[in-house]
Amino acid sequence: MGYAKYYLMAFGLVLLCFFSACDKGATEKAPDVSEIELTDFSFSRFDQEVIQMDTNDIVLAYKKLSDKYPYLTDLYFKRLMAMPFENQDSFYRYVREFVAAEPIRKLQSSVDQVYANEDHIVKELKQACRYLRYYFPDKTLPSFYTFITEFGYQNIIFSDGDRDAPRDGIGIGLDFFLGENYEYKTLDPRNPAFSDYITRAYNKDHVVKKSLEVWINDALGNPPGKRFIDQMIYNGKRLYLLNKVLPFIQDTVIFEYTPEQLAWVEANELEMWSFFLDNELLYQTDQRKNIKYLNPAPHSPGMPPQAPGRTANYIGWKIVDAYMNRNKDKSLQDLIAMQDAQELMQLSKYKPRRR
Repeated sequence: MGYAKYYLMAFGLVLLCFFSACDKGATEKAPDVSEIELTDFSFSRFDQEVIQMDTNDIVLAYKKLSDKYPYLTDLYFKRLMAMPFENQDSFYRYVREFVAAEPIRKLQSSVDQVYANEDHIVKELKQACRYLRYYFPDKTLPSFYTFITEFGYQNIIFSDGDRDAPRDGIGIGLDFFLGENYEYKTLDPRNPAFSDYITRAYNKDHVVKKSLEVWINDALGNPPGKRFIDQMIYNGKRLYLLNKVLPFIQDTVIFEYTPEQLAWVEANELEMWSFFLDNELLYQTDQRKNIKYLNPAPHSPGMPPQAPGRTANYIGWKIVDAYMNRNKDKSLQDLIAMQDAQELMQLSKYKPRRR
């Protein structure tokens, strides 16, 4: 039921590649999307409706929720929260106990304190959807839902039915956006998902960025190869697309760098590129050697102490930006379809700027 597409960003299981930084000033001015109408925009506080389920008649409460959200309800309880559902009576007992559980109610209370008003999120999601409609006019806009999963999932994308047209649903795990005052590290000190360099982005400012991130991941599909250059260009594409659909959000938010880290990568572009060439990384397939230049990390090994992680993604974005600037006739769909990283790099004629 609506599970044909089911991509999850599962923190604590696999940390997917994130993004570095970019200079928005290097790209063309964002188009005017103010006249684009969004009659099909949808945002729902699913988390609040779950916690308000009537535990005195959980079967009826579940049916009402399922009637309203036919694709998400089963997905949430049976897949995300992994409640056994082979026996119907047992399943409803699990649902009742979950809704009534003190830790769940306490967590929902924390969420409600931070998100007593979600107007700012809705406003930014709507603006992002205007850019999605501008750049991808043939795509149906996704529906947005908030939920909590006891820190299991930050964002997901799933098939949300095919009413008038196939539509994606994007789930937003608000328990991953409770801000710097929430003690994430105490949840599991050994889990890298709760490291300081990652949890600094677990706040209101990053909700929209991370929600659009899963849509872009889905649009791009999997990386076309295992070489360093394949993944560097792939992540560069993601940076480029994010920058296009979220031009109104600061780089430090979109790319999860501190202002100092952003300034460092901008000032050391040539040095980073030279490092990758000198160490013959471009065609390296050993993920143990590549990972900290592509994935979240406190540092890029072999570079100066100020160098943050994911430095390859910054270079990947610069290459993609150079390619698109040289090929003004190419659309974002063309960029997504361009699978040959080697060819893209050659056609970009990328040359890092000198200070």
